Amino acid sequence: MTLYRPALSSTLLAILSGGVMAQSAANPCVNEPDDAKRLACYDRASGRAAPAAAAAPAAAPAPAEAAAPQPALAQRLEATDPNAVPGKWFSITAHRTNYVLFASYNANQDFEPYRVFGDVDKAKRTEVKYQFSLKTPLWPEIGDSSVSLWMAFTIQSWWQAYASDISAPFRETNYEPEIFAAMPVKASLFGINFREVRLGLNHQSNGRTDPLSRSWNRVTSTAIFDSGNFAGYARLWARIQESEADDDNPNIERYLGQGELALAYRWGQHTFAGILKNNLRADNRSGLQLDWTYPLNKHLKGYIQGYVGYGESMIDAKTNTQRIGAGLMLADWF
Repeated sequence: MTLYRPALSSTLLAILSGGVMAQSAANPCVNEPDDAKRLACYDRASGRAAPAAAAAPAAAPAPAEAAAPQPALAQRLEATDPNAVPGKWFSITAHRTNYVLFASYNANQDFEPYRVFGDVDKAKRTEVKYQFSLKTPLWPEIGDSSVSLWMAFTIQSWWQAYASDISAPFRETNYEPEIFAAMPVKASLFGINFREVRLGLNHQSNGRTDPLSRSWNRVTSTAIFDSGNFAGYARLWARIQESEADDDNPNIERYLGQGELALAYRWGQHTFAGILKNNLRADNRSGLQLDWTYPLNKHLKGYIQGYVGYGESMIDAKTNTQRIGAGLMLADWF
């Protein structure tokens, strides 16, 4: 048997070589050295469709455009541009801040004015205080000018919600309708950007009869400004004098002031603000409100308010108020 092994090996090698040579002759793809081209060759030979070209890599996204600049803080504070108001005519937007203080404690509350109505010894120093303030354009772009005419209404109330023994009355409510003309301006001074000026007529009343009746009428002028993360306004007013017979609160301007300065600062999602009233007289009396608004969740803001001095409300104008309260801010400064 050993004599035949070389002959058998040679025979098998010849057969295999012959087969490979025959295959090479029949199919030239065998001799293609490039893998991709050889695969394409076999696909053509077998009648298969050529493989789809590899998907081109996704184009790199175009660089994002620079974020649009945020509107000036003062414009967000009190935007009276008619073009920025949905619907323009008679569209209702927030005017001043809107809030509810569920617990507001006054360490120096004077209940004596209410004694004519009975026992006030059961009244509480802790009460609910709230403010709702709205405005609407009456005449945008008067005569195709940039001047617009507005009407606003603010209600501020002090509610003895926890004094159930005396039927939880509304101790004081101040109603303040006003009408004003607004004109945008572009002026800067010492880094302060002035955005808008206003001239208006203002009526404020507590809606009571004597002896608790309080009311007055004013001509007001306001300048709105901002600088960086600060925004605010300066407002002066002059009382429209009444006859002595009709004046149920003479000299009220000595306590409610003759002007106010408001400043607000935005720090992240927090807002810190203050409103200073002053009578601009030698016998100086002031009132200062301090605000802190902070986020509670996506939709709610917590609110802390403090007040010290004169003129918090019409009935308390001559009382040196010392108040602190906590609640929710519904429409913030910004």
